[in-house]
Amino acid sequence: MAPLLLLQFLFLIVLPCQISADQTAKAYIVRVDSSAKPSVFPTHYHWYTAQYTEPTTILHVYDTVFHGFSAVLTPSQAASVIQHPSVLAAFEDSRRVMHTTRSPQFLGLRNQHGLWSESDYGSDVIIGVFDTGIWPERRSFSDLNLGPVPKRWRGTCETGVKFSIKNCNRKIIGARFFSKGHEAGASGFGGINETIEFKSPRDADGHGTHTASTAAGRHAFRASMEGYAPGIAKGVAPKARLAIYKVCWKNAGCFDSDILAAFDAAANDGVDIISISIGGSDGISSPYYLDPIAIGAYGAVSREFSSLPQLETRGRAGCQ
Repeated sequence: MAPLLLLQFLFLIVLPCQISADQTAKAYIVRVDSSAKPSVFPTHYHWYTAQYTEPTTILHVYDTVFHGFSAVLTPSQAASVIQHPSVLAAFEDSRRVMHTTRSPQFLGLRNQHGLWSESDYGSDVIIGVFDTGIWPERRSFSDLNLGPVPKRWRGTCETGVKFSIKNCNRKIIGARFFSKGHEAGASGFGGINETIEFKSPRDADGHGTHTASTAAGRHAFRASMEGYAPGIAKGVAPKARLAIYKVCWKNAGCFDSDILAAFDAAANDGVDIISISIGGSDGISSPYYLDPIAIGAYGAVSREFSSLPQLETRGRAGCQ
């Protein structure tokens, strides 16, 4: 309990410097003491829209790894929200970018012996991948000879542009996409450019397909790069299942409000591990108590997943 109290205290310290003098409406993330909800309101959403902001401004309501909401507000409206005694913090939604490094080498994984084989190559572990979505037709995502979907899985397969229920299988057991923060136009990126993007879990960028195959791609024989360097492509945990959470959009990055919504969904869906190759776009690290990725990870771990979620930055691997 002490660390959580300290976290809340730190939030309270920084509130005055989080609101911009610019009165242009922007997306804000508001952290709320959920235990303060008056009993007259049936849900937190009803409470937030009655006492904090209009329903039309709400982007996401968070109730699992983080308690609060994101909404499009002017700085003066945000400053007014902060005055509510139940509000612990409010800060502007920020844009993130995709990252990649080389985890298998760092972990010292070797074929046929050690942790890799002893873990049965991640059999039936559910990996939630936060990224640009997935291209499900790749051989890396075949469900050939895989058993049934783990019974503990509680997620769903969302459909959309060029992505149907048939694109999920016993390998890709779930897929969602989160775009409200992106569409709110934070940092000048408004709307989804459907000439280059898919409003669905389908990957228009390639980064998410790459990281998903790196994490859990199945053995793809006769893989190559345009005919060069032929070999076998496989992920770190080829027997694991994938749950896809599209939070990043081509040429526009990923917004904190959508990432937090994905953390909430993943925790409720029953993932075992969260793989997120996303970081700051300016090269400057935020304090943990102001970093939504850190906040979401802390909340996810505190939920006590069947296997405690870990943040991973995955790297080089192939998908076919």
